[in-house]
Amino acid sequence: MKKLFVLLITTAIAAIAVGQQLPYYSQYMYNDFFLNPAVAGSKDYIPLTLTFRKQWAGISYAPSTQTLSAHSQIIKNMGVGGVLFNDMTGPDRRTGMELAYAYHFKVTDKSKLSLGLAGYIMQYVLDNTMLTLDEQNDNAIQGNKVTAILPDATGGAYFYSDNYYIGLAIPQLFQTKIDLQAETSELNTLVRHYFFTGGYKFKIDDEFEIEPSFLLKAISQAPVQLDINTKVLYKKMVWLGASYRHDESFVLMLGFEKGNFNLGYSYDATLSNIRKYSSGSHEIFLGMNIPKGKKETSASY
Repeated sequence: MKKLFVLLITTAIAAIAVGQQLPYYSQYMYNDFFLNPAVAGSKDYIPLTLTFRKQWAGISYAPSTQTLSAHSQIIKNMGVGGVLFNDMTGPDRRTGMELAYAYHFKVTDKSKLSLGLAGYIMQYVLDNTMLTLDEQNDNAIQGNKVTAILPDATGGAYFYSDNYYIGLAIPQLFQTKIDLQAETSELNTLVRHYFFTGGYKFKIDDEFEIEPSFLLKAISQAPVQLDINTKVLYKKMVWLGASYRHDESFVLMLGFEKGNFNLGYSYDATLSNIRKYSSGSHEIFLGMNIPKGKKETSASY
């Protein structure tokens, strides 16, 4: 377990420079605004979503993430939104907030294109007292605790209608530098991520709908990762879904919706070597769709 802890910490620190720096979400399709600021204002209600994720259950100090988000249309072609987030892996902790703005253009009578931009500020903390190093005189990281305030931004585009969507988001646009008080400057950059999403909703009959979707994640100096998902919805009330994350995990999802409230749970069965130490990952989201009154038609755009 001690060796695994050192492995997790080393991975978390190395990820500051390259690799997946942003948290995983298995149920991102229920909170697409968190990934893409251009989603802000695309609903005829105000979605308020609280998400909890515990990765690699059974492993101490494994990644744990909590987010609270909401967005709304403010006038007929503009949307705004905000996110509060907390993400922790061992001694590595990121806490912050994001504010987003999106402008929506009418493309056809049934589809729109939205362009969005979000700015965020994050407190990054690295608690070196939690580290267990083979070399106690290692100069890679110095001091008991490193704290930094980091600003950055996310840009996005979102093309959507009632039945389909496709989007592109680029978090960490400015690739902010982090001063870790370390001799190795290669560990000091937040790198750009590229999230490409898409989905389509098929109505089978009056009771069943099926919605396949995907998420493609690309980062410089790291392998491209693809999530493929399928969700079946029964009477717009109960859903069951499955997802495959390439070389990473197989995910089962279930949830229900009652009135303006919804609840979802997902379980990730790990496929990588981590499965020797962990029973899997768990994620829960709670949502409330706050009504805004009469829905505006596409013609209003």
